[in-house]
Amino acid sequence: MPVYHVTVGDKTYTVEVPNPQERPVRAIVDGEVIEVAVAEAAGAPSGAAVTPMVAAPVAAPVAPRPAVAGAGDVRAPLPGTIVKVAVKAGDQVQPGQELVVLEAMKMNNPIKATRAGKIAEVFVTKGQKVQHGDPLLKFED
Repeated sequence: MPVYHVTVGDKTYTVEVPNPQERPVRAIVDGEVIEVAVAEAAGAPSGAAVTPMVAAPVAAPVAPRPAVAGAGDVRAPLPGTIVKVAVKAGDQVQPGQELVVLEAMKMNNPIKATRAGKIAEVFVTKGQKVQHGDPLLKFED
């Protein structure tokens, strides 16, 4: 999955694009799913460069919801099905370590730790369907 680091003003965002060919394009910006409608460039062959019709505001970006909420929850960044749970309660994890894998739009999306810590509780199991924002697991405070 392509991952970009985009800087707007003095803030840098992590942007993941699971499937750039999908319409509308779904981008995950710092854990928040944003749908972007795109149109083919005039006179360009199918699949050529595209021009965004609707995008997240550039001048005043909305503060993205963090993947790890204030209560220590790691939340689903998009709806899908849990295909792998890589940790259990009591596990110590490091930033970037895979926690769960969420299948969405026929793509596996690894959900990784954004900080080091100990897993207090895991709320999901393999095969479970989740919605955007559902808690997946909780870090100890």
